[in-house]
Amino acid sequence: MSGCVALLLVAITLTACVPTPLTAPAAPPGAVAANRAEALSARGLHQEAADAYLQLARGTERPTDRQRFLILMARERLLAGFPEVAGTILSRLGDPIDGANLLLWTTVRAGIDIAMDDPERALAALERAPPATDPALALEILRLRGNALFRTGRPVAATNVLIERETWLDNRDAILAHQSELWTSYQAWGSALPPAAADDAGDPILTGWLELGRIAWAQRTSPMTMRSALRAWQAGHFTHPANGALVPSVLARLPAMIDYPARIAVLLPLSGPQKQTARAVRDGLLAAHFRSDARDIRPQIAFYDINASDTTRAYTQAVTDGAEFIIGPLLKEEVEELALTGISTPTLTLNFLPEESPLSVGFYQFSLSPEDEARQVARRAAALGQHRALALAPNNSWGRRMLDSFTGELQALGGYLLDYQFYDPGNPDFSGNIERLLLIDESRARRDRVSTNMGIQFEYEPRRRGDIDLIFMAARAETGKLIRPQLRFHYAGDVPTYSTSAIWQEGSRNNSDLNGIMFPDAPWVIAPDGLSLELQETLERYWPDQAERRSRLYALGFDAYRLIPIVNAGSYRGEIEGVTGTLYLDSRNRILRRLPWAKIQRGRPVLMNPIAEQGRWTSGANSQSQSQSPQPWPNTTTTAGSPKE
Repeated sequence: MSGCVALLLVAITLTACVPTPLTAPAAPPGAVAANRAEALSARGLHQEAADAYLQLARGTERPTDRQRFLILMARERLLAGFPEVAGTILSRLGDPIDGANLLLWTTVRAGIDIAMDDPERALAALERAPPATDPALALEILRLRGNALFRTGRPVAATNVLIERETWLDNRDAILAHQSELWTSYQAWGSALPPAAADDAGDPILTGWLELGRIAWAQRTSPMTMRSALRAWQAGHFTHPANGALVPSVLARLPAMIDYPARIAVLLPLSGPQKQTARAVRDGLLAAHFRSDARDIRPQIAFYDINASDTTRAYTQAVTDGAEFIIGPLLKEEVEELALTGISTPTLTLNFLPEESPLSVGFYQFSLSPEDEARQVARRAAALGQHRALALAPNNSWGRRMLDSFTGELQALGGYLLDYQFYDPGNPDFSGNIERLLLIDESRARRDRVSTNMGIQFEYEPRRRGDIDLIFMAARAETGKLIRPQLRFHYAGDVPTYSTSAIWQEGSRNNSDLNGIMFPDAPWVIAPDGLSLELQETLERYWPDQAERRSRLYALGFDAYRLIPIVNAGSYRGEIEGVTGTLYLDSRNRILRRLPWAKIQRGRPVLMNPIAEQGRWTSGANSQSQSQSPQPWPNTTTTAGSPKE
């Protein structure tokens, strides 16, 4: 035995004498866990990252570290779309914030305030920021300050801050991302830009940015005019930093200068029960027609009343009259009739065919589809890690379509619907539906059983279910004003609640009961540019009866007219900024919309920061966004074809 021990000691000694590779020492368990939490955050798994930081906070005995982990947890809750929860976490930290954590706290606090539409409070928080030693946090401080200044109507001050931020960026990709965010801010909040005469001629960088901002604001939905304006800007600001990255990238995304066909026909039900709807679309078409560049030869445009003649006959007459492009019809059944009959001229309908319909050469579809808005709700929720949903929808065909579209998209993105309730839209009391949905009725039943078994009565606060990430509420504005307070009463006021654009009626009053609801809508409504505001003023002046109730249809007509040369030429690949949304073509020749988001706060919609939505191009089998990238706008000028190919 002693010989074996001696041999073992020799082996250990010899091993100790062999040089070992120079490797980093193993990281302590706490560092490994922190790295894992940060990795989850980098992958966009913010809910999981928040849970990981909570575990780190519970597992440390150092107050400074615990505070830092809780601040990081709040950051992840904010990134996951829960600013109220993030604010609650920070409020429970108390004062003082440790000096080592103050810079991080400042960035999270300001981000929460911006998300809650309180940019002045965000600026006050940023004033507390100590000198930054971490470059990433220093850049974030400047980004947040610029964002808050834009939102408070100070675009010049915001631009100066962001010019300073750019000086700290050292690679082209980072500079382009920074400049693109500045461009987007001008598009959203450029209405407060001063007139050109107010520019500081002594600072060519600032002057160039402000001129660029006016183009971004005024021409966002006018790609042809924007192209000309940007070319002129380039000639006058050849050495400007935006000329190196941003402006070439914007120009590359714009469609080329293309011509309208000589004769256009529009098929609408201009008489009968849908005449007001059709006339709003017609007026939008005419507004775009008469705003076309004076240098262009305007096409002839003729309107055909489908109610005076059936769809097929009106289409045939339009073709006989020499139409080279046709817009319409508007109603779903008319679109289906036309698809079955067949087309001989490039056509852009104003509604969608059913999903299973066959493809047709030269047959394009454009619509303000509420089903697609419901899918966008699911995509935003999935992007924020909100996978467990409840849903409320009216017990009618519209409600069932909303529920089916939302559920199909959410499931395709890995989420699931825990439960749903159909409500009677004619009954103002939704408490029964809400209690069943939130399992409050089961909570009360448990209380009653315990009380009966124990033979005593006791005070008990019923609880809602705790396994939900969001509520999808399909409702129109007046119904939503009744449902939202009842959700708050039943302990669900803090659950992220989404709806479609139906929840917001332009011009309506007393909307504070809708506070907290998030919804996608056309830029025309929640993020109008200079052109949109000008058109809205014209609409209100000449057609006050439809300025509020039918303005989205006016925007539909406006965008439909502007799509004609792009669809007809088929030479453009990518997205188009329209007054109804960012437009792109899917694999089934449908023009879909990517919409900005708003949150109702203090009774008005407040524009939310954009996020990278999951499934923007890829989604489930029942989705209208199945292609993995925008499709080319196909050439229809030389092909006409049968609807069944």
